[in-house]
Amino acid sequence: MDHAPGEGRAAQGCGKDLHLNDTQLNDIRLVASDLDGTFLDANHGLHPRCVAAVREASRHGVHIVFATGRPSRWTGLLQPLLDIGYTLIASNGALVLDPGRGRVLTYRAIEPQDAFGFGTDLVPLVPDACFAVEFAHGGWGADELFLNVQRGQSQDQERPGILAPFGQLVTHDAVVKVIAVSASTPTEPLAALCERASAGRVHPTFSFSRAAGFVECSAPGVSKASALRAVLAQQGLCPDQAMAFGDMPNDLEMLRLVGHPYVMAGAHPVVLRAGYPIAGANCDGAVGAIIERELGLGPLTPISPPCQHASRNRGQTSED
Repeated sequence: MDHAPGEGRAAQGCGKDLHLNDTQLNDIRLVASDLDGTFLDANHGLHPRCVAAVREASRHGVHIVFATGRPSRWTGLLQPLLDIGYTLIASNGALVLDPGRGRVLTYRAIEPQDAFGFGTDLVPLVPDACFAVEFAHGGWGADELFLNVQRGQSQDQERPGILAPFGQLVTHDAVVKVIAVSASTPTEPLAALCERASAGRVHPTFSFSRAAGFVECSAPGVSKASALRAVLAQQGLCPDQAMAFGDMPNDLEMLRLVGHPYVMAGAHPVVLRAGYPIAGANCDGAVGAIIERELGLGPLTPISPPCQHASRNRGQTSED
């Protein structure tokens, strides 16, 4: 189910004959970055080197995109960058927003019958499965068991706008993400079971690993890559002209799409095995360092001593 106020123009001049020299990738016209574990520092705050780099890149005409699994209401920390006119891809590609104008540009919802059918088929495979949903028009809902599991993970749990059985949640409003949680099944095996139950009705992925598994499901074909592809077309750019950074499985499609992909030093093993260049650690501002180097901007802030990069593969609860 696609919803967009207008059609983006097709990218012009895209072809396989683009060749960039090895010393300066000066044809890069768009930079897309994941947030947690990537653009943000170890405390989930803005890293000064990353901020300086995207500001300078924007000043040179490079379009900046932040692509996150977070719902848009959890992206207020980017407010200091509103003046650069970035595009926000939220909820793993289900929402594309213009934060500077406070506008949702597009959203892609899961059909209610598909969401409910997926949940119905998952429960026999994962008897303690519970669910939450993110709504297209803001807010979220959950069933009671989901809240109980989440309280065991964090005492600072956001209250849902609606608390109801899953069948009621999926018909309350347009749903852009279904979250499946199991107290007894870690994230990776839960993701495999969600894939088995999906039967093509939803697209499961995950953005962090923990013992009480947490899997995020979008509509079929929806990913950070699908949203970024639309942004590139709207900007009249080719994927070869884009650079992207990520660290988790929900970033892989985006990394495959662009001409210049980078992964973080603390990335999930499946992302590291993809063989993309390693940018460095998020706590060092590695995204900013790569932007400076590849766009020929030079060091824009003092370089701090290297940190010990933190993996998001155990116990992480931020949703990105």
